[in-house]
Amino acid sequence: MNTLQHGKLLGYSFVTWLSFYLIGLPDYYQQWPFWIKLPLLPLVTLLYIPITKITLKKYWSDGKHVINSCWLAFYLTLPLFIYDYLLLGVYKDLGINFVFSYWYLSFFYFSFWLQFPYIAWRMEKPEGRR
Repeated sequence: MNTLQHGKLLGYSFVTWLSFYLIGLPDYYQQWPFWIKLPLLPLVTLLYIPITKITLKKYWSDGKHVINSCWLAFYLTLPLFIYDYLLLGVYKDLGINFVFSYWYLSFFYFSFWLQFPYIAWRMEKPEGRR
């Protein structure tokens, strides 16, 4: 990956974080009842299947989807964790304990590392072997 691609992915991660933050206002989904938050996890996970495929094709043309999916997972987890930590851990003074009270955010810090490479692996498999 070149520097421009890293910059684009960092921008992509910030726009992604900001979008999720704005949707979750005023308190980053804390005001939503549990019975709404829980089904949203699989819904967002399913939504990211086509988004992942599109992103892997848009940002890279080398066909190395599994390797590139790891870069995508990196940029959609570590920077988002940092943004969340700065907002919730530092600004709202929750410290690292925000990962428990905002458990629905923490879910994606890990799930994308499983989901994105799996989607990429499926993209790399020959048509008849999927």
